[in-house]
Amino acid sequence: MLKVIIAEDDSIMRRVLKQILMEIPGVSIIGEAENGQQLVEMVEELEPEVVFLDIDMPEMSGLEVSRKIYEINANIFLVFATGYNCYTHKAFDVYAFDYLVKPFNLERIKHTIQRIKKLKTVKDGNDSLKLESPLDTGDHIKLKIVSNDKSTFINISDIVLITRCNRKTMIYAVGDIVLQTYESLQDLIEKLGRYHFFRCHKSFIINPKMVRELSPWGNKSYLVKLANTKETALMTLECAKEFQNRYCI
Repeated sequence: MLKVIIAEDDSIMRRVLKQILMEIPGVSIIGEAENGQQLVEMVEELEPEVVFLDIDMPEMSGLEVSRKIYEINANIFLVFATGYNCYTHKAFDVYAFDYLVKPFNLERIKHTIQRIKKLKTVKDGNDSLKLESPLDTGDHIKLKIVSNDKSTFINISDIVLITRCNRKTMIYAVGDIVLQTYESLQDLIEKLGRYHFFRCHKSFIINPKMVRELSPWGNKSYLVKLANTKETALMTLECAKEFQNRYCI
C-alpha cells in the first residue's frame, strides 16, 4: 500500500481529496494535516511515501514545508494540490513530483498515483536509480499528442513554443514542426513544468532555452522572440522579472 498524508487547511477540500484517493486501489491515507507545522511533525512520525499538500496553509506555506520534508526524506513524493496555478515553477524548484489545480480531476490524480507506483516499483528493485528530478531537461522524454485517435510523439527538448488560438492549442518545435491538440495550456504546463517550461502569459508556454530577445510590448508586457521559429510570444511584466531571476545571470 502507498502511504499518503494529505495537508489542507480547508476541511471540505481535504475531505474531497481524501475521498478521491480512497477510490484508488493500493492507496492508504495515514494522516491529515491542517497546517504546515503539523505536516512536518506527521512526516517525521508516520514516514509517508507520498504527501499531497496545498500552497497556502497556516503557520508554514506548502513551499516552505516541502523544503523541510526534502531534508527529512528526499525520497518522499510531493504532490501540490492547490487552487493557485501561478506557483508551478516554484513548486518544481522545491522538488515537487506533480502539481494539481483545483477542482481535482479523478483521472488526473489516478495518473499521478500510477506514475508514483511505477517509479517506486522500479526504485525498490534498484536502489541506485535516479528518480525524476525537477531539474530534468527532458532530453530523453517525449510528449504524446492525441488527435483523431492518432498519437503523435515529439521530443520535449525540441518544443519551442505552445500557444492557444481559436480554441485549439498549437505546439511549435524545432524543424518547423507544428502540431495541434485540444489539451489546455494548464494541462500541458502540469506535464512540462518539471522540465523547466515557462508559462509566461495566460496564452503562452515557452522553452526558456529558446528565448533570444525580450522587447517592450505595451505598458505591462514584452514581445518574446525565440530560436527555431518565426512565431513570437507575449510575456507579462511580472513573468519577465521571474524569468530573468530564474534563467539569467
